[in-house]
Amino acid sequence: MSKTKSVGCYGGPVPERPDPWREIWAYDEALSLVLAQVVRIVEELPADERPRWWAAVEHDLRMHAVVTDLYLDLGLELETAGREEFARLLEDAATRLRDRKEFTAEQAAAWEVHEGATVIFRSAEPRATEPAAELAGALAVLLRGKLEAPSPGALWRYGAPGGREEVAMAGLSAE
Repeated sequence: MSKTKSVGCYGGPVPERPDPWREIWAYDEALSLVLAQVVRIVEELPADERPRWWAAVEHDLRMHAVVTDLYLDLGLELETAGREEFARLLEDAATRLRDRKEFTAEQAAAWEVHEGATVIFRSAEPRATEPAAELAGALAVLLRGKLEAPSPGALWRYGAPGGREEVAMAGLSAE
């Protein structure tokens, strides 16, 4: 299992080579926590206040929270209004994760996300939630098409314990 997951928002077929404006790498533990938090936020809403598109994407979001080796198309085939609503949910998740401050193995093990699988967590020690909050914010920006480009030949990686960093990508030119 990989510790990073490719996440993009292309609004169509995924290109052969990543576009640094539309794709990032996400640390899987942080992405798992972010997506689980979004699910929880929506679950807390009365059924009649949940996004209209929620039923169509909930299963995929839950699955991506626990299966880390698959590409995540963040656009989820949503229309513009749905993407904006999803971006606001990600921003809400970022706020809640910042407020939480840290996350533990016990909390992860108790947080079922998809078919008995729980939030991904590989540490015996508590982890700060700030990197996950930063990832949630970056995903919201990515959905809106306003992600800052990294240096030529690199992609951003978000969610790792040290925070955002550039990752050089072989074969990714400065075009």
